[in-house]
Amino acid sequence: MSVPGIDIQLVPVGSQGYELYCEVERQTSARVGDEERGLGGRLAKSFHGVLTYIENDRQRRHEQAHQPHPQTWFQRARDRVMAWIAERVAEQRLLWHLRTETAATLHCPDDLTDAQASAIVMASLRRDLRRHLIWMCIDACGFLAFLPLSLIPGPNLPTYYFSFRMIGHFLSALGARNGRRRVAWSYRPSAAMTALRACAGLEPEARDALAHDVAARLNLRHLARFVERMTAVKPML
Repeated sequence: MSVPGIDIQLVPVGSQGYELYCEVERQTSARVGDEERGLGGRLAKSFHGVLTYIENDRQRRHEQAHQPHPQTWFQRARDRVMAWIAERVAEQRLLWHLRTETAATLHCPDDLTDAQASAIVMASLRRDLRRHLIWMCIDACGFLAFLPLSLIPGPNLPTYYFSFRMIGHFLSALGARNGRRRVAWSYRPSAAMTALRACAGLEPEARDALAHDVAARLNLRHLARFVERMTAVKPML
């Protein structure tokens, strides 16, 4: 019998670390902001318009990657900025979705017990909650600092930037808290996740090939890119 809720992978990073990973289709991402009332719901709804724009731009860049065409300096700079923002969105999307979930299935390396996997998840969510609350406060200060510029005609880009980040961290903190307090977790051993542990001792080309192989086996389109990004943050020794 299938367990309702969201599917999450516990990805080994390096020899000791783990990162939570999830792919949510664009149709599902429309749920962000549609299932809550109150302050969280209002902020999420206003946030959803920005997410839709980022998703559409990400799709455009993916399609144009296979159809190279000349770009101006401004277009190249814009694409780099949007790619950076899209990666930041991807890092927080899991927590945004956890805000409204009541159940989740964790696909974890099959050499971990349920108790070990649970401890890893709870510790990760606890760190996420603390980190996003801190960054929410920092970005709120930036938002307030640039808010007076709203009196000047024209787009107030710094205010938009800090408000986007502030709301994103706020929603992430809500997701981490809900994941710890209300989500019913079930655990499913995965040999594919265990296979990723071998990345720690591989050269970059072999590591990339293994990550792509596991991603294809699990039908996770962006897993290989996630492993590459986490490798850059936490070098695999």
